[in-house]
Amino acid sequence: MDQLLTTLWSRGGWFRAFTPPSPPDNAPQAPQTPQGTPILDVPSDVLLLIGDYLNDAELLSLKLACRSTYALFPQTYKSLPPYLKKRFLPIIEKDPLGKGTVYCHVCNRLHPFNETTGPQSGPELGVVDGKGHKCMSRDRFSPAGNPFSLSYTHARLAMNRHLYGPEYGIPLANLCTEQSERRDLVTMRCSTSAKIMDDELFLQRTYALTVARRDVAEFRNRTGARDIKLCEHTSLFPASSPFRQSILELLKKPAAGGDGLVPCREAPGSCGLCLMDYDITIQPCADESYSIVIRAIHQLGSCRSPRDWKWARFSESYRIHIFYPSRPNRRGSTYSPGSLHKRWDDDEREACAVLGGRSGSAVTGLFGLSLFS
Repeated sequence: MDQLLTTLWSRGGWFRAFTPPSPPDNAPQAPQTPQGTPILDVPSDVLLLIGDYLNDAELLSLKLACRSTYALFPQTYKSLPPYLKKRFLPIIEKDPLGKGTVYCHVCNRLHPFNETTGPQSGPELGVVDGKGHKCMSRDRFSPAGNPFSLSYTHARLAMNRHLYGPEYGIPLANLCTEQSERRDLVTMRCSTSAKIMDDELFLQRTYALTVARRDVAEFRNRTGARDIKLCEHTSLFPASSPFRQSILELLKKPAAGGDGLVPCREAPGSCGLCLMDYDITIQPCADESYSIVIRAIHQLGSCRSPRDWKWARFSESYRIHIFYPSRPNRRGSTYSPGSLHKRWDDDEREACAVLGGRSGSAVTGLFGLSLFS
């Protein structure tokens, strides 16, 4: 700003010519008026000087402010190189001009969206007038045996609604789906809940399945494509994951012998690569079977870029090498095992405390009567 003012002062004498003289010391003081002038009320020369300090993407944004600035600057969208379009289009996405559109990082364009869209629910993402945009559904979370089909665009739209307003995205309820997946002897029922904490998207995926006692040995042999993955790195059994991450509680056998499962309650675990914590509960049932409930918490980040490591590790759509040493992952971050679980549960307790305080707090009123606020 100092450099801009210096340039305005040094270019020609018009700036000094129109500077009002200083009043004498004994002159009556005029009432104080708000300092500053709206940007669109300044002369065109000043706007042109401001444009000298803006890149083409910022200049095009200023050009679209009103008709006068639109006629003042010659820049057009077609003249922008691709790297500047990546800066300009997200600005339009959150502007009133961009309501009903979402920025696509794959093709570097704005696409329309349906407010009812979501993973495996409602119209397909990007389908308008019978036309679909396949680029918007490439980067998605769909590990083996767990086809949730949450795309990056779904997550971005949910965050856009939170950051910019209801007309700019989809509600979190669109991400909260239920599904069933049959894997040979086992039918897995999965439900999803979502919330935003500190401007970052979190998911809780709850898996419920029942295994007959006589089928436990065969259940442990369902590896490879027949296995179920909680994320791209952690599967139920170790032979299915190249990262050798699995749920150890499913491998434990009773001390008395046999192929049964060992009961446990909310035994914790986590992924070492993506931001995922889980707990597992195994309980024997009266009908000679085991009830297994797995609760997985995922942190997806702010979803401003698919290259953000929190999302990239969640979907693993950009695979350089599975053991690439310098690639960001959880082991090199400050997120310790169990931190996501604790954060989710703390938020749940705070919400319950607020609701409980509103509904159950008694206040003594007149004549000693109890009033509920």
